[in-house]
Amino acid sequence: MRRTKIVVPIMLTELTELEKVSVSDYLSADIVEWRADFLSADDIFEMAPKFFEKFKESKILFTLRTVREGGNIQVSEKKYLQILQEILKFEPDYIDVEYFSHGPSFAALKNYREKIVLSYHNFDEVPTDLTSRLIKMHEEGTAFVKVAVMPERECDVLDLLQITRDMTLEYGNHFISMAMGDLGRLSRISGYLTGSCWTFAGLENLSAPGQISLKETVEILDLLENELA
Repeated sequence: MRRTKIVVPIMLTELTELEKVSVSDYLSADIVEWRADFLSADDIFEMAPKFFEKFKESKILFTLRTVREGGNIQVSEKKYLQILQEILKFEPDYIDVEYFSHGPSFAALKNYREKIVLSYHNFDEVPTDLTSRLIKMHEEGTAFVKVAVMPERECDVLDLLQITRDMTLEYGNHFISMAMGDLGRLSRISGYLTGSCWTFAGLENLSAPGQISLKETVEILDLLENELA
């Protein structure tokens, strides 16, 4: 049995695309992530009941990744919160909230801490204050804390692995971390060492630089983790 949960994003750009999605393609995933930021707010609201019905047997993570954090949608704080509040009516298992970009929205959603994946994405670097950011996020008491950063050198990846390990040992197993790009691929399959509890994999359209396919991720984690479980 694997320790690391595999999350697979679904990124739809039109309402009609949902009916073409095959649920069976995602059976190897532990969690399905609806990356809704490729749709307008109105289309998100229209698709939501159909999406949650289609994947009612799956654990669902809802994510609205904004441009500021590497995503595809640019909305006001008010609209960001409105979308998340509307989605919460469908009772997703988890919902991503961008902590440093949308702090006011998180403050309004604190009653949903047990569902929140509090996230921070930096596509420029591994910031020198990453540890303090992780501690600040951890102190909010959410279900999970997620960081994705862009390494420039091999040592940046190793630093992230060590920071994740240190945080897990100190504060518990609810951290999710990854270094993006080809340089950071090791971070996506090393959760059994660092304590990072989720990894993200793709089917065909990978949602982040350096992401590994679902098939490959399952094979690698089964090889690395099954004997350790």
